[in-house]
Amino acid sequence: MCGLGRMGSAMAQTLLDAGHQVTVWNRSPEASAALVAHGATAAPSPAAAASSSAIVVLMLFDGAACEQVLSGPDGVLAGAAPGTTVVNLSTIGPEESTALAARAGAVGLRYVEAPVLGSVPAVRGGSLTVLAGGEPADVAAAEPVLAVWSHAGRLRHTGPVGAATALKLVANLALGVVAAGMRDAVVLGEDFGLPRDLVLDTLALGAFERIAGRGRDRLGADDYDGAPFTLGALEKDLGLALDRARRPLPVAGAAREVAAAGVAAGDANRDISVLARTTA
Repeated sequence: MCGLGRMGSAMAQTLLDAGHQVTVWNRSPEASAALVAHGATAAPSPAAAASSSAIVVLMLFDGAACEQVLSGPDGVLAGAAPGTTVVNLSTIGPEESTALAARAGAVGLRYVEAPVLGSVPAVRGGSLTVLAGGEPADVAAAEPVLAVWSHAGRLRHTGPVGAATALKLVANLALGVVAAGMRDAVVLGEDFGLPRDLVLDTLALGAFERIAGRGRDRLGADDYDGAPFTLGALEKDLGLALDRARRPLPVAGAAREVAAAGVAAGDANRDISVLARTTA
């Protein structure tokens, strides 16, 4: 497992709990310590992590990070044996994913893109929806790890490499529009002088049910740290989607502006529900 943020760490832990042998690497070595205490092996580089692994999992922030970890001097390609399956869970652009697949294939590796829908609790419960793109035989080779995270959810083979990353951007664009819309709804409630708890509870019953429900405790406590999905990641994903759209997406563009303003205000590493915090 290369990349030990909140999601990557949770995924590595569930693999350990399921009885898999897990080697971990992260840019910040201290992130590996808790997993090593539970039976993982820490590697000094992605190449070293790949050298002893039949399946190499990437959970990284963006395409540039994936490129470096896969193709850098000490990257996965430098250490993986032919036939190794690379499973990239990162949310990146479709053309970035197809380029990574080509690099992997050129040295005899399998490549599967597998962005997920869900956060840390879904990882732990095995209820993620996994969107898998790649050759059917390659997706089948990745199933021993993908099934750990999706046995109670859904593993959907969406087509060739590029299809799953595109579908993930579609899903996250919709999420970003909802998050920005919820911000406006909360602001309007404040302008009407309505009690904040009443506004949040009502939103959780209507069109904003999912996002208001997941962020209700954070909004009530005004606490947005320890995010399963950060505002910075949402702004990045909206940018990926808008940059690749062939026609104007004005609502999504407005959502990106809202997210970008939050990032500029210092909220990049906070949960996306921070958009709906008290604005006064």
